[in-house]
Amino acid sequence: MWPRFLSSSYPMERHYFLLPKFALSLIGFYPEQKRTWALRAWSFFNFFILTYGCYAEAHYGIHQIPINIALALDALCPVASSILSLLKMVAIWWYQDEFKWLIQRIRKLTEQQRSERKLNYKRRFYTMATRLTTLLLCCGFCTSTSYSVRHLLDNMLRRSHGKDWIYETPFKMIFPDALLRLPLYPLIYMLVHWHGYITVVCFVGADGFFLGFCLYLTVLLYSLRDDVCDLLALKENAPMPTPQQELRIVRRMEQLVDRHNEIAELTERLSGIMVEITLGHFVTSSLIIGTSVVDMLLFSGVGIIVYLVYTCAVGTEIFLYCLGGTYIMEACLELSRSTFSSHWHGHSVRVQKMTLLMIARAQRVLIIKIPFFSPSLETLTSILRFTGSLIALAKSVI
Repeated sequence: MWPRFLSSSYPMERHYFLLPKFALSLIGFYPEQKRTWALRAWSFFNFFILTYGCYAEAHYGIHQIPINIALALDALCPVASSILSLLKMVAIWWYQDEFKWLIQRIRKLTEQQRSERKLNYKRRFYTMATRLTTLLLCCGFCTSTSYSVRHLLDNMLRRSHGKDWIYETPFKMIFPDALLRLPLYPLIYMLVHWHGYITVVCFVGADGFFLGFCLYLTVLLYSLRDDVCDLLALKENAPMPTPQQELRIVRRMEQLVDRHNEIAELTERLSGIMVEITLGHFVTSSLIIGTSVVDMLLFSGVGIIVYLVYTCAVGTEIFLYCLGGTYIMEACLELSRSTFSSHWHGHSVRVQKMTLLMIARAQRVLIIKIPFFSPSLETLTSILRFTGSLIALAKSVI
């Protein structure tokens, strides 16, 4: 049985950015949190742990390249995710005021949509955002935990054969020798394990923001479509609207056009604060998946399971980005088609011109603008093809 917060009966206002709020609040980076000195200290501690972890993993991997390529890839594969997670953490902190404004503004706009149909849209997309972000959290949690489980199982197997315990961290990192000996070793081990979870919650927070914003904007676009069609609807065999009625329709249409313009502006502002996160994610995703598959070819036993889970987690992240972008584009096209299919031609010339303006504007699909591409399911297909090429190249080399 699913947890209650994953069900559609869960209060909709509590669905709103439920998982990103939970994840980023754990490390002190949720934009709506009150910035007390204690919270600042906690967030800086997590930033330091993640930053040093990136350095230590990269140092270890580069050092091992001429010595043992398998160990080098075992360190460099997760360090790519750690560096990307650090980028997401810094971006969320840098744009925290903009994130806060967007969260509050879109919350206010969605709360104004109260008809039965609009509540159904909200219930559908709010629940979808929570469920998909929960899936991402579970995949990330399993990936990070599997590294520690692998290390513990390897050492337990060594002990069962009479060999010594290897004092190293779950993620391959460079540390001074004094920190990898008792009594400090357990503390370092826990900090490195927490480093993995910081990476996960940064991904859940940033990726959950992107997916959530896309789905909530989709709700606004579908609500706008319904309002436009209802406004322009004419009953069969009904007389033409009177001048007074047409004037009311014009005023209402002006409000709907303003709403459409605001949705476009919100999408533009979202693109501005998500560009570094999304670009970095898509640039590294193919490399991470390709490297994970190579690691699966080089390792055996538990190592294969670790990188299989890792590949699933990264694939889930890419899918959520592409799905969110696709929903916005489809909602825009649906707005254009439904408006054109309405009875706009039965109104005054002024209403017809405003309707045609909205149709033309909706046909210029709203997209999350990223340099060189935009997140969509077509982009996902291209990434998977590129990843397949990397895997084929790796097999030919190995």
